[in-house]
Amino acid sequence: MDESQQKAGENRPPGQLPPEYKKPLLSPPAPGTSEDLPGIRTMKHDATRYLKDRNISFLDLVAKEHTYAQEHAKTFEYNERVTEKVWFRSVVILVSLVFLGILVYTAYVFLLTRDTLPTTEAPPASAFITVEEREIISIREKDRAGLLSKLEAARRDRLPSRSIKHVVVRIDSFGGETRFAFARDFFETLDFKTPPGFTENINDKFDILIYYRPDGADIALLISPKDYERVFAHMLAWESTALLDFRHLYFDNDISQPLHLFSDKIVRNIDTRTIALEQNQEFIYAFFAQRLLVIATSEQFLEVILGRLFAAPPR
Repeated sequence: MDESQQKAGENRPPGQLPPEYKKPLLSPPAPGTSEDLPGIRTMKHDATRYLKDRNISFLDLVAKEHTYAQEHAKTFEYNERVTEKVWFRSVVILVSLVFLGILVYTAYVFLLTRDTLPTTEAPPASAFITVEEREIISIREKDRAGLLSKLEAARRDRLPSRSIKHVVVRIDSFGGETRFAFARDFFETLDFKTPPGFTENINDKFDILIYYRPDGADIALLISPKDYERVFAHMLAWESTALLDFRHLYFDNDISQPLHLFSDKIVRNIDTRTIALEQNQEFIYAFFAQRLLVIATSEQFLEVILGRLFAAPPR
């Protein structure tokens, strides 16, 4: 390096290269090429060359692309709609299956289980006294023969001696409804000729009791009077014809109207009215504490009933 170059380097600003190191970044354009195109190939260079060779502008290219998209829009729209239809059909099928399952289950519960499940029925009231067994018999409304036959069948059951069965009568109406018989239902079904006003002066609840003996069975009725004095008067008036009605409750025994009248008798310190019948049988009735009317087909049964009433009076 000569002295002149050394002096020039000393006077040069910091960071500036010497002239001999400055070279052109791009080579000069080749013959036949435009001077405005760079020497290095880039994407911009290719795009510019593509537009120039076809003599079109960038706006023309965008317009053509838009026109192409419009011409092929049906193809794209068809594919998109196919996807939407598949998804929509899947959802519809799933919802339909769930809805169909609900309908099938509802039909099963309503049609199959409704008739097979037992109907909800309030239990009958308990008897006025303590009993060993209770039986519910069902009859049609106003079925006199059916009631007598069911009572006869219950009487022929074999229970231990001195046992008492409480028989409850359930009436099935022709409309499909069922209910437990009241006292007036019992007398009307058996066509008892009760004194006028008798059924109006007794409460609905009553008991049919069967007392089992080694050689047979007896029947008794427990009735709750509304007005003790009036019901007592009705019973006194009924004495002349009561055996014509109650004779059907002796079943195997042929009971006829006796020639003698009722008489008073004390049973367990209770005044009773009784009449002796053929074959060592009696018809007897009494009032317990003016709260219950007891009508029995034997004195022995009346005595057992009074004993249980004394032991556990009804509430």
